[in-house]
Amino acid sequence: MKSDIFNQQHGIEHILDETERFGVYCKLPSAGVMRLRLLTEELLGLTVNLFDNLKYEFTIENERQRFVLRLTASTIVNLDQKSKMLSLSSRGENEAAKGILGRISGVFQDLIMGGNNYSHYPAVMTSSFNPYYETDISPCFSMTYYKNQAPEREKEPEWDGLEKSIIANYADDVLIGVKSDKVEMVVLITI
Repeated sequence: MKSDIFNQQHGIEHILDETERFGVYCKLPSAGVMRLRLLTEELLGLTVNLFDNLKYEFTIENERQRFVLRLTASTIVNLDQKSKMLSLSSRGENEAAKGILGRISGVFQDLIMGGNNYSHYPAVMTSSFNPYYETDISPCFSMTYYKNQAPEREKEPEWDGLEKSIIANYADDVLIGVKSDKVEMVVLITI
């Protein structure tokens, strides 16, 4: 089953309410409905809230107990907005972020701004995403891959962020990929 397609015109609060309705319709227990809402809220916070006028679409899909929260956004071609974002950095470039949320957000930002310089993130993938998620986009990041493959010395300072992150605690995986002028972030969860 797939939800309606929601976009920036619907507003974040409406998307969160519809996420809850979708969970109720799927007959999830109240804790499962709340998980979907919290994951959606954090997903939107990591993506939509970073950019003015970001054009995006959001959907939820499910098959049995597997849920896919999908946000697809158009890359930014506005050089003024890209310059504004990069001016916030002390070095004038999108620097590697700390913590799992920073890494997820950083990869998304780099790709949305039309960049391909995400090599400073240790979890950039070149193989398939996830065995139960099929897609035709080019994979770039997987939270599960990061958690399993990042050297211990890179993980240690980030464990606080992992422990506080709703996505890191409840999602089975977070995937980020790019296709043409679209960036897709997907949160996978089994409830």
